[in-house]
Amino acid sequence: MKQIQSVSIKGFIYALLLLFSFQAQAQEEGPTPTLPDFNAVTKDGINILSFINPYENGVKLITVQRSADSNYNFTTIGTVPKTSKGAAAFVDPHPMVGKNWYRIVLEFGSGIDFKSNLKSLYLDSATIAKQKLIPTSSEELQKVINQNTSTESPKQIVNAVEKQAQAVTYPKSKYVYTNPFSGNINIELPDALSTNYSIEFYDASKKKVLTIPRVNEKMIILDKRNFNQLGLYQFTIFKEHKEFEKGYVTIF
Repeated sequence: MKQIQSVSIKGFIYALLLLFSFQAQAQEEGPTPTLPDFNAVTKDGINILSFINPYENGVKLITVQRSADSNYNFTTIGTVPKTSKGAAAFVDPHPMVGKNWYRIVLEFGSGIDFKSNLKSLYLDSATIAKQKLIPTSSEELQKVINQNTSTESPKQIVNAVEKQAQAVTYPKSKYVYTNPFSGNINIELPDALSTNYSIEFYDASKKKVLTIPRVNEKMIILDKRNFNQLGLYQFTIFKEHKEFEKGYVTIF
């Protein structure tokens, strides 16, 4: 009896995984939905939204809002540069661990706001660990992606985003990287005891936010609370006062 129950549960889980797989495939291969609906998929730790704007004119601004909750605390994470009628897309290169709820807001010249339906995407820490490091600013990325959209399917838009991400992705460092489980920064320099290393961290505006004047241990865990906000940070490692390596880490 127990064996039958075990097989039944396994069959249910397998069916559920198949359902999710078919749903994800349908989201990418089906037609791009028209607002208030929109498409939302995750690719390599990057969330991609796509939709058809049905309005010929009058749209002054299109913003994308995100929240960890489906009802409250929505904050604007960027704008869609393309406000004309037709297909448009938005890329969230640094989503949060856990549920990411999205909505698209259209602001008309008349002062009226239009809000889309809600969509959510879930990312675990393992997915974040595989995330491509995109140093390009969000504004630049949105412009490039929307230059290549007309009436493409969500799958074509995802492929365009993937191609663009590969072009601007920065290779991950083996010395300084984000721990996917804790979100803290791991620093590993095997010869740190015999070599003079220092590290500087910079925010998106190239402002220096943190300096480690001397790395005096082979492995250091840098608490993410040392950074004022979440997001992408650039770092530079200096070896014997000379630049040794540049890279990026994500604080989540």
